[in-house]
Amino acid sequence: MELKKQYIGLDVVKFILAILVAMRHMIQIFFTAESRGHLVIGSWLSNLAVPSFFMMSGFFLFRKVEAGQKDGYVIKKYSFKIIRMYLIWSVIYWPINWYDWYHGETGPAEALLKYIQSFFFSSSIAQLWYLPALLTACLLIWFCYTRGMKIWQILVTSSGLLLVGYIGDNWYVNEMLPHSMYLKLMEYNKYFLTMRNGLFYGTFYVAAGLWFAKHPQRLPLWASAAGSVAFTGLMYWEVVHIHNTNIILSAVLAVSCLFMAASEIGGKPRQLYTRLRVMSEWIYLSHFYFFYLFSWTLPWNPVPVNNKTVLMMLMGATVLFSWLMTRLSETKRFGWLKKLI
Repeated sequence: MELKKQYIGLDVVKFILAILVAMRHMIQIFFTAESRGHLVIGSWLSNLAVPSFFMMSGFFLFRKVEAGQKDGYVIKKYSFKIIRMYLIWSVIYWPINWYDWYHGETGPAEALLKYIQSFFFSSSIAQLWYLPALLTACLLIWFCYTRGMKIWQILVTSSGLLLVGYIGDNWYVNEMLPHSMYLKLMEYNKYFLTMRNGLFYGTFYVAAGLWFAKHPQRLPLWASAAGSVAFTGLMYWEVVHIHNTNIILSAVLAVSCLFMAASEIGGKPRQLYTRLRVMSEWIYLSHFYFFYLFSWTLPWNPVPVNNKTVLMMLMGATVLFSWLMTRLSETKRFGWLKKLI
């Protein structure tokens, strides 16, 4: 088993990407559709985030798992952690779920059924979809890897699932499908809600994390950094011309190069980088509460509301809160906060 190592570059990248996710959701809610932020952050750069999170999770998980290791201790511990986080944060977001139901048009019974369906097949609230998706992807890849599938076979199979998800998630593409296939896709969405999940989206990136965990050879830092920039540019082309906003195929190349570049960045281990990693978790999980608090207090807010002030207030509050929770969790009295992430 590889000795524990601090990956400084991955900690910093994860922190930046968590901010991009929060900005994506903020822009979708508060910015006008014509805003440049919708394209640059909402549809383009923020789509580096979730694939990177999947890949990093797969990398760190499978550094602890060997082929043929079927005892399941590592995956059980990891699974329970994800389930605990999903349940805790689902409960934390119940007041917002209730608020949305109370101000919506559905009755209690219908709202409850929709919540249960979304809880199992999507998420209890927008950004939490990543947790059940991560659990599904990790369990599937772990099962295949420990039962004897070669890594390249897992990658080929999961890339096929990613392609199916890409077609099914993108309206610009799926409307070109034969009518019978389109109807089947709509029937799938009726029950399972989305293809942006652990099966069709997460498996490939977790499998890529497995590949990097078992193949430490990397491109030179300059080459992977240049590739990350070039392929991120290709993502922009795909967003503009193929109208992808969620699953972007060229993100496979951009995120892989970004991961290689970030994992090669060295330096002296510092607590700062550990704190950035913890803050990224708090930012990702908590940011929707700040959006609702801002909306609820809008009638009494003396600050002129525009894109710049909304960005500064919401992101400033989110980052400050994540820093406060991180520092508090380091104390004996509030050490229990670590259980939330």
